[in-house]
Amino acid sequence: MQNLISTILVAVDFTAKSRNAVEMAVHIAARHKAEIILFHNITSHAIIDRTGLQVVGTETISDNYQKIQMLVKELELSLKAQFPTLKIKSIITNDRLLNGINGVIYSEKADLVICGSSGQQNFVQLVLGSLSYQILTDANCSVLLVPENCKKHSFDKILVPVRVLEDLADKIELSIAIAKRNKGIISLLGISNDEDVVKIKEAYQRAKTNIAIKSQDYDSQFLLTRNKATQISKFSEDDSADIIILNYKDEDSWKSFFSENFFKQIINYTDVPLLFLKNRKLSKNFSQDQIGLDITLPHPG
Repeated sequence: MQNLISTILVAVDFTAKSRNAVEMAVHIAARHKAEIILFHNITSHAIIDRTGLQVVGTETISDNYQKIQMLVKELELSLKAQFPTLKIKSIITNDRLLNGINGVIYSEKADLVICGSSGQQNFVQLVLGSLSYQILTDANCSVLLVPENCKKHSFDKILVPVRVLEDLADKIELSIAIAKRNKGIISLLGISNDEDVVKIKEAYQRAKTNIAIKSQDYDSQFLLTRNKATQISKFSEDDSADIIILNYKDEDSWKSFFSENFFKQIINYTDVPLLFLKNRKLSKNFSQDQIGLDITLPHPG
C-alpha cells in the first residue's frame, strides 16, 4: 500500500496544545512509518531607515535562539527515547512563520503539517489571533488541526464528507490509507443541497465504489440539507468520529469574513481533529526575506 504520509512537520511552541499536537504526530508517524520534523520559528524584528535594514535586539535574538535550540533538542531526545524506531529531527527557522513552514515543506517534501488548535473560539479570535488559522490557510501541504482537548490518537472512525467534487479521488485515497493504518472504518457522508444533489449523489456513489474496490470497511449515509457544516459536526458527534477529512477546496468561501460560511462553522463547532487535504505545491512559493516584521520609518527630506 502506498504511504501517502511519509514526512510530518509538527509546529512546536511548548504550549499545552503544541504538546498535544506533538503526541498526535508521533502516533501517526508510528502507524505510517513516517519521519517527524519538530519545527519552531523565531520571528525577529527590524527597522528600515535610510541606513538600510537593521535587526533590532541581535543579542537578545541570539540568546533566545540558543534557549529554543536547547528546548527543541531536549524534546527531540525525549521522543527518540520513547519511540526509538521513529525518525525524528528538529528544524528552527528565523523568518516569517509561514515562510519558515513553507520553506521546510519545500526542502523536506513534507506531506502533512500538524498543529494544535484551541478548539471552539469566536470568529474575531479565529481571524485575528490564531496561529493555527494562519498555518491552515497558508501552508503549502495538507494540514491537521488537533484540538487541545483531544486525547485519543487512533482513528477508529473516519468521517469523510462528500460535498464538493474537486480532488475527491485524492481525498478518498488518503482516507483509505489512514483507515488501513488504523484498522478503522470509513463513514462516508454524502451531503448536498437541492441544487447540487444530482452531481453530489453521483460522486458519492463513485466514492462508495472506490472504497469497496480497495476492500475497505465502510458505512454510508446521504443527507439533504442547506446547513452542511452544522450537520457534519452533529453527525461526527453522533457517529463518535475520531477525525474528519475535508478537502481544503471545501473552504473557498472562507474569505467571506462576515458570513456564516462552512469554514468558520466546521472549525468552531467541531471537537475532533480536522484534516484538510491540500495538494502540495512543489514550487518555492514563499518570500526570501528573512525578517519577521518590518517597520518603515519616514526618510527625512
